[in-house]
Amino acid sequence: MKKLLFLSIISAITFTSCDFVGNPYPEVNANLGDTATCPTLTFPTVTTHIKKILIEDYTGHTCGNCPRAADTLASIDALYPGQIVGLALHVGSFATPSPGYAGSPATAFLADYRTDVGDQYDATFGASAFGLPAGMFNRKDFAIADHIKFYTGWKAYAASIVSEPSVVDLQIAVDFDLATRKICCAVKDSFLTTMSDTLKMVVLLTQDSIIDWQDNVGVITSTYVHRHMLRDAITPGGAWGESLISGSIPVGTTHTKKFAYTIPADYKGIPCDVDQCHLIAFIYKTSNYEIIQVEEVELIP
Repeated sequence: MKKLLFLSIISAITFTSCDFVGNPYPEVNANLGDTATCPTLTFPTVTTHIKKILIEDYTGHTCGNCPRAADTLASIDALYPGQIVGLALHVGSFATPSPGYAGSPATAFLADYRTDVGDQYDATFGASAFGLPAGMFNRKDFAIADHIKFYTGWKAYAASIVSEPSVVDLQIAVDFDLATRKICCAVKDSFLTTMSDTLKMVVLLTQDSIIDWQDNVGVITSTYVHRHMLRDAITPGGAWGESLISGSIPVGTTHTKKFAYTIPADYKGIPCDVDQCHLIAFIYKTSNYEIIQVEEVELIP
């Protein structure tokens, strides 16, 4: 059984003179597949362009305040429907397996939701060093070392950037084979203004509604609903993605990138429910990591 999904969006871009730090974590992902056997995917004509913001929520199951950050992200999503993409990354000491944590059963807090991709982002952006919960909004302000935002200021910061102009349209098309669990994905960008920059593209797999243990402001619960959880990168370049374009970018420039990935039955022994999976694609500037556009689709709508 196969599904085709399409969404389109558009976003903002700024300019900077910082130097890009290359990927210090080259990786080989055994789940990546061959796009040669994928069907040809098409894209509808874009008629509306929506600015979207990727909110990265760095979290962990023994972080008592982290559910407050997740609630704040949900409230921002409600304020700006269709403009927010959430991504939860379990990192650092708060995310390590901790059986028997805070008097819980020995069978509690056994899951390890950390990922190689999330660990790479954490090493670069310093979220766990800042202290969890920690958030980033389109990875803005990295050049001024103000990119990590504490959750109490998330709403105000979202309001300050949500109306920024959109300059590039992004579309995702997905063909998913339920029997083989193979994803065939095509991502198309269309630039709506002339600019000059060096850009890369990343595609991530996330899973929603994972029910497991969590410290919720000192209340230990086994039925917490973990949202937007990062599972893996499906771009061959892993966390840092694929080169897109460098130099002058005339208005009307467009590219289509194709990727293939087979979802494993589980990640570190934790079953992966494909009915709850999403793909997130984004384009970022290599000069300062700022994301200029992001899109999300359900794997099975």
